[in-house]
Amino acid sequence: MDREPAKSSSLPLSAKLIAIAAGAVLITVTTTVPYLTLLNAFFFSGVFIAGMVAIYYAVISCQVPLAYHDSFLLGSFTGLAGGMLSETVSYLLIVMTGYRPGTESMKLLLDWARGMAAGRPELAEQLRMLTEMEAIAIAPVQLTAADLLTGIVLAAVFYAPVAGLGGMFMVLRLKRQAKKVK
Repeated sequence: MDREPAKSSSLPLSAKLIAIAAGAVLITVTTTVPYLTLLNAFFFSGVFIAGMVAIYYAVISCQVPLAYHDSFLLGSFTGLAGGMLSETVSYLLIVMTGYRPGTESMKLLLDWARGMAAGRPELAEQLRMLTEMEAIAIAPVQLTAADLLTGIVLAAVFYAPVAGLGGMFMVLRLKRQAKKVK
């Protein structure tokens, strides 16, 4: 990565807030909508993409170059906000409707694993463990406010750096694209 001067971002606060909100909504969609949750099965790809989208919006709408550290910070705030919003929405869905986000995707992955292991007796123990995991995952749960807070903290810990890396990646792509144009 290129060496950058240490100057603060000239990105307006309103653009930062809109970028964070857009990324947070995208994270919530990729963590709660059936089958879109599969994106996050691969190194939190949905969260990474949300960080990219947030930075892309901020840079393109304001036409302001961002340093890598600024993009990581803004992307991390996106991940933090997205984790909080996603966990809150998931909590409300579970408590109010009994729907658990990600269940369909998990069943799809488990069915795929069962299909691959069919007819292979050496994988019988793993299949038994998968069946037990599925039973635990679809069992009814009673969530408390402490569960919500724990989920928010864990989501923030995992989503913030991944979205930050997505933001840095977008800045890298935009800078390379700008060099090609010159």
